[in-house]
Amino acid sequence: MKHFMEQDGARRMRKQLLVGVMLIVAGTVVLLDRVNLLDLDLDLASIWHYWPWLLVVLGINNMLPPTSPRYFLNGLWKVFFAGWWYVSYEHVWGLDFSQTWPALLVAWGTGMVLQPTLTNYFVQGE
Repeated sequence: MKHFMEQDGARRMRKQLLVGVMLIVAGTVVLLDRVNLLDLDLDLASIWHYWPWLLVVLGINNMLPPTSPRYFLNGLWKVFFAGWWYVSYEHVWGLDFSQTWPALLVAWGTGMVLQPTLTNYFVQGE
């Protein structure tokens, strides 16, 4: 139980660090744009296309050790969802939401199949 609490505390600190760095970067980019040191087109419509990358970063953060099966699968789901959304929204390979939604079922099932294996792996690693 103590090991889990240490993992949870380390993960929480890493998440806070990551969110803090992301806020610093975002604030710096917007500030440099506002004082005309960067020439960016920062309208909401163009930024919307890049929001899945935020999920990718948060997902990878969940998957990095120390972690647990729940956090790892949650991170894997975030990365998959971001990829699925990007492919569907941007029509990569001509695909859209109506064609790709079954991939969500496949990912959900994969997570259910991986759960026992990952639980066994993480327990053996302690």
